[in-house]
Amino acid sequence: MKYILSLVCAVLVAVNTFSQAPQVIETAPISQSMVTAPSDPITIVFDQPINIATITQNTFLVYGRWSGPMQGTFSFNSSSTEVKFIPVRDFFYGEWIRVQLTTGIQNTTGMPLANGYGFNYWTKSLPASLDLTYGGQIDMRLAGEGEITCYGAYAGDVNNDEFSDLVVVTEDSDDIRVLLSDGSTNYDPFIVIELPPGQGPSTNEGADFNHDGLIDIAIGSTYSDQVNVLMGDAVTLFGSQTNYQTGMQVRGLTVADFNGDGWDDIATANRVDSTISILINDGTGLFEPAVSFDAGVDGESSIASTDLNNDGYMDLLVAAYASNMLVSLLNDGTGNFTVSDTVTSNGGPWMMAIGDVNGDGFVDIAVANSLTHNIAIIRTDGSGGMEFDSYYAADTFPVAIDLGDVDGDGDLDFISSNVTASNYTLMENDGTGNFMNPRIYPSPEGSACAIIHDRNNDGMMDITMIDEAADVVLLYNNSPALSNDEPETDFDLTLYPNPFNNTIFVNGTILDSTKLVLYDVHGRQLLSQYLGNSRQFDISNVGLSEGIYIAELFQNGKSQKIKMYKTSIK
Repeated sequence: MKYILSLVCAVLVAVNTFSQAPQVIETAPISQSMVTAPSDPITIVFDQPINIATITQNTFLVYGRWSGPMQGTFSFNSSSTEVKFIPVRDFFYGEWIRVQLTTGIQNTTGMPLANGYGFNYWTKSLPASLDLTYGGQIDMRLAGEGEITCYGAYAGDVNNDEFSDLVVVTEDSDDIRVLLSDGSTNYDPFIVIELPPGQGPSTNEGADFNHDGLIDIAIGSTYSDQVNVLMGDAVTLFGSQTNYQTGMQVRGLTVADFNGDGWDDIATANRVDSTISILINDGTGLFEPAVSFDAGVDGESSIASTDLNNDGYMDLLVAAYASNMLVSLLNDGTGNFTVSDTVTSNGGPWMMAIGDVNGDGFVDIAVANSLTHNIAIIRTDGSGGMEFDSYYAADTFPVAIDLGDVDGDGDLDFISSNVTASNYTLMENDGTGNFMNPRIYPSPEGSACAIIHDRNNDGMMDITMIDEAADVVLLYNNSPALSNDEPETDFDLTLYPNPFNNTIFVNGTILDSTKLVLYDVHGRQLLSQYLGNSRQFDISNVGLSEGIYIAELFQNGKSQKIKMYKTSIK
């Protein structure tokens, strides 16, 4: 009788568990991390078995900011609680990846993943220099053409040849000019694609809005209240165009799946109307009429999307030019947003870029303050809260900012575009989120924006710069770091795997004096252990939670610090 009752209880517990909506409990890579190789898989762990038939290319979506929509194959563990996505080709080095799971994913009793689940991470870049080499400039005007104002650019692979191309958006000639990569460090002659007249196209972002495997692009209008969506075309690069009304002067635009249905939506920051507009994809690549709302700030000019509070829903960050503020907005999972926090930035925040600059696992914000000529770093706290961290001097009137691991040391550096100073400021991250050692790169007349990306697939971050007054593209090429850029060590040791679980292994020539010291992101020592005759450090008894740690190796009186990621996925 006791056996029968126990069996009944076990069945009831199982039925009760699997009648609840499945939840994501772990991901690898972890959100905001920067150590993943371009070929590495993406692993998702659920709290219960998943109906593996519901894991498809349309319910498990992956998009590289520059490499575009990614196809892959799936594998599962024996309990169907873990799914692994293996990309069919490599992502690009040093790019921002969007992962979106949809409500089409179900457990074994048919319960869907409520409102989906999304997160972002970076692929790693290879060690390189911060002193890039000038590779020439490209005149973006047609013969006999006057000023066209090249004001924005997108570095996606628009022709699917696995190289980063360049789409330059012109504000005053109302078109885009597409430069296809030549497979090296330069581009073929540009192709002009006309846009609707009088709109002043500028801010832009790529996505696969209609799930055809091609990069589409959404472009906001500086002079109007429109977003123009161009669909990718295998023959002409971009084919059909559709205009959607938003709010006046679309200065900022971001793309994400806001309601978990697997179709990328659009959010815009409308400076003149002081509103945010949400355009929901109808499931065909077309968009429903925009829903606009006031976030309580003035002059919304830049907007970005990521998960701010670790619930798997894509939230919003907005910079407001007129009120000198940033605002965070949390998503309820259905595309409805509520203000979470506000923080003062400084004078005239124009554009922002997001990424985890200090390695604490939470996204940070780099803001170009045009009127006070500096870059503000704002921290987020994992719940939607924000806090000012520090200012860094730029030159006069910085209007654009980009983040990327230019030197390949595992942290995000920034470059600001200082329009009236006619130069760009590249600043090095010291590994803790403090920026130093500015490098100044000149521009002919007016520095509009700069993009950090790998132009020739060598794994090192190049920088492509746009001059809006001279209408030229400037090419700066990266190369391996000089020996005096590397840490001074007289040993060659590496730690693996990264992310790690309960054991860290050492590769290289080791001595009895080799020691590992492990710190958390606040600098607190958690472990100090000599290697001895082993090639591994067992940290299973330390009780580390998932997150980011700093490992410092000591040997022969020298030391080297390495950023490590702890995961519970084996």
